[in-house]
Amino acid sequence: MIARYLIVDWPQFLAALVLLWVPGGLFQGEKTRYRDISRDWDDHLPRILAHGLHTIDLLRAALGTWLLLDSLHSVQNPHGLAKYAVLLTQGSIRIFAVWLQTVFCRHPDSANAPFAFVVGLLLTGMAPLGSLFALGLAIPIAMGSRSPAAFFPVLAIAHLGVGVWFGGRGMVLPLCFGSFAATLPLLWALLFRRELVITYRAKRHTAEPWESPDSRAR
Repeated sequence: MIARYLIVDWPQFLAALVLLWVPGGLFQGEKTRYRDISRDWDDHLPRILAHGLHTIDLLRAALGTWLLLDSLHSVQNPHGLAKYAVLLTQGSIRIFAVWLQTVFCRHPDSANAPFAFVVGLLLTGMAPLGSLFALGLAIPIAMGSRSPAAFFPVLAIAHLGVGVWFGGRGMVLPLCFGSFAATLPLLWALLFRRELVITYRAKRHTAEPWESPDSRAR
């Protein structure tokens, strides 16, 4: 059905699906710990940033999005639904990708806060300069609000606003898919009463502060 409305580079397309749709939670091992992002996690920040899975999430989301956008093209002289086939396919795949990263969480009654994955997804979703500009707006605003969860809606608004500024009004519809994908983790947590958690890697010795019973519970 998809080939009827699209010209598909199947190797790139399938590689993009693997990169985007494999949940990062599958690779969280025994040393992975979870922390509610609504709590103070300044002391845990070095351990969070050092967790290699976050870097992998950013890179695979960026590469997967680039492959996805490059693998789908419209047929000649599209009519009706075919005019929007590329846009709808790309957008739905990216939204579903963020949903998978969010809902696949080994911690009970929680959802992953896929900060790195969302950043990677949006980095290659529009011109690099515009993406970096949107991040440059979203990160300090979220940090200033002292609410890490605010990063998702702030980034979504910045992504849409900056994208329209750089690309014009014709970019509104394409950018809406990326913006909705960015807000999805927070929306999912609010709708289904899940705690958004972020992962970090534990040390070997459980006597360390981040290995306390309280931090293990989170």
